Amino acid sequence: MSQYIIFGTLIIVSVIIITLIRLKNQKLQPDRDTRRASGMPFPEQAVPNDKLVIIEDISEADIRKVVQEFCNTYNKKSYQAIPRLIRLSDKRFAVTFPYNIKWEIFCFFINYLHYPVGLDRAFPVVGWATAQSTDNWITADSANKQVMLYISDSDTEYDNVYLITSDNIGYKLGFANGPEKQLLNIPEKAYMPPPVTVGALATRSYTDFK
Repeated sequence: MSQYIIFGTLIIVSVIIITLIRLKNQKLQPDRDTRRASGMPFPEQAVPNDKLVIIEDISEADIRKVVQEFCNTYNKKSYQAIPRLIRLSDKRFAVTFPYNIKWEIFCFFINYLHYPVGLDRAFPVVGWATAQSTDNWITADSANKQVMLYISDSDTEYDNVYLITSDNIGYKLGFANGPEKQLLNIPEKAYMPPPVTVGALATRSYTDFK
């Protein structure tokens, strides 16, 4: 009788493992569906903001692919991400957001560029913005300050970003596991101002994604 119980348990465990593997594989598939909801309004006017992302060591073909797939994920029902891609050099690109972008999606974007679905490596990514008191995960110590966002070199969780303010107060911002915001006693990196401003990029050639 015990043999049947053990055999039945093994079958159940196997089914659960197979199901989890299938769900994981489905989740990890890049979203290439560019269809948008009919009648979805596109923003009519630009919204001034200083959100900026710099990504390095990536080909133009790959960065275009990654940015479009992010848009495909977040723009199904409304335009939540309308990034503008500017080429700085052969493997270095800037991204701005002429119609602005919600803080949390901006954070997701930085994480996604670092860990793009479908590519077998991570890319150096840094973001800058002025944090607002109404933004998710922002505390009184970081509100209304210039902040820099990055992924830790020792990150093993894949679902967070790290924030450092202009006066070097650091936080770990978690999307899923652990606390949503965690004050860091010793931030891994010191704040560095962006190498270029959004305003200076306004005259450069660009490609808009939606």
